[in-house]
Amino acid sequence: MGHKIQILKERLNKYFLLLLVMTILLGVIGWLIPVGKAKSNYTLDTVLTLGNYDYPELNDPKRVINMLTNPNILIYELHLKDLWEERFEEIYTNLHVTAGPDNLITLSYSDHSEESTAKVLNEITTAFLEIDQDRFQEKQKFFQESIEEIKGVQIASEAKGDQLRLLFELKTALNDIKPATLLKPADINTIDTENRAFNSKERAVLGILLGVTLSFLWIVFPTIFRE
Repeated sequence: MGHKIQILKERLNKYFLLLLVMTILLGVIGWLIPVGKAKSNYTLDTVLTLGNYDYPELNDPKRVINMLTNPNILIYELHLKDLWEERFEEIYTNLHVTAGPDNLITLSYSDHSEESTAKVLNEITTAFLEIDQDRFQEKQKFFQESIEEIKGVQIASEAKGDQLRLLFELKTALNDIKPATLLKPADINTIDTENRAFNSKERAVLGILLGVTLSFLWIVFPTIFRE
């Protein structure tokens, strides 16, 4: 063992400058080598829980998925027309909407930059929530006005029980309805990167690591396997 260690030291001293130059050269090559035409793809997602107020177009997961991925539906015609016209191909290709348990909806979008990914996904999410809030408030107002109207009706004492029962049902329905809720916002700090090209610094580090690895193999392997 001591003899082999001595041989390793001798080989290291003998080839040190050569291996050092090779390692530095690989680092420089890594820094200078062109990246190529590969583009980074950034993926971001957001999670919603759908509302519950007897409005299938906004409460049913299948219909919501169709609305968010169809260019001729409410959300794009009235709220995101400019966005759709500018990014038709990207949204049609890179926006994915999936349904989960308990009326959860996940929107996932990929784009070539972090800012663009977050911007598009946030615009779509915000538009949906605004539409949902409008419809929810309409339903909420309907119940509230119905309750006040029934309260103001003067009826015979024998029908009082029916009035109270109807009021109870309306109040229960009012308490049960809920709008869509944003559970997980599109956070640029949690963005995922796919097929990302290495930058100059990362390529330089990889070149240096490759040089160190080759140097280790050059020094150690001949000594270990020498008979």
